[in-house]
Amino acid sequence: MQKTALVTGCSSGIGHFISQELSSNGIKVIGLDYHNITSDYNFDFHLVDLTSEEAVCLIFDRIGAIDYAINCAGVSSTRKKLIEFSSEEIVNEWQLNFLATFNPLKYEILNMTQRNYGRIINLCSITAHIGMENFSAYSSSKSSIYILTKIAAIENSKFGIHINSISPATIDTPMIRKKYCGKLKDYSGIYPVGKCGHPKDVYLTVKMLIENDFITGHDIRLDGGLTDLRTI
Repeated sequence: MQKTALVTGCSSGIGHFISQELSSNGIKVIGLDYHNITSDYNFDFHLVDLTSEEAVCLIFDRIGAIDYAINCAGVSSTRKKLIEFSSEEIVNEWQLNFLATFNPLKYEILNMTQRNYGRIINLCSITAHIGMENFSAYSSSKSSIYILTKIAAIENSKFGIHINSISPATIDTPMIRKKYCGKLKDYSGIYPVGKCGHPKDVYLTVKMLIENDFITGHDIRLDGGLTDLRTI
């Protein structure tokens, strides 16, 4: 029987790549995003504000049963010193990242508990694990997603729902290239593997997690060796 996967943040970057790959490999994909897709796609797409619980609830009333969910939605970081942020700016960025994960996660769980089966993966960030200058707003939101994943995993493992997260470092996406005028920065001196990651690296990790029956509450640091192979 064909499996169904829900992917948030599917309009571009990592979410788009994952949606395309899952669909190409025989999985029915339902994509949700706040932004319209401007490139070709081969899956079912819905435009929705994921920070609105009401909007997310309405979508879940329409989409039917899902087996997998990959929550990629979020915004890029606003980078400046902690003391330069207003409390309103911190809260706004936190909401755009955290609520865009929390709202679909809640309804994914409710959907999956009806069949006592499901695999959910939240996209976190390596910035949730290490202190990085000028990342106070973004890191705070991603740290919230990191711990939310663990709480959701322990609360729902008895329903056959396994919930994990992936914490990527730099991934080659249009969002990253936009920061450097369409080019890609030289990351050979940052990551021990000599380069940044590719969306395929994230997809292959997603594939492993949805196929595995013995992992839950775990975060995979997809960071090219950055946090485990630091040199003095």
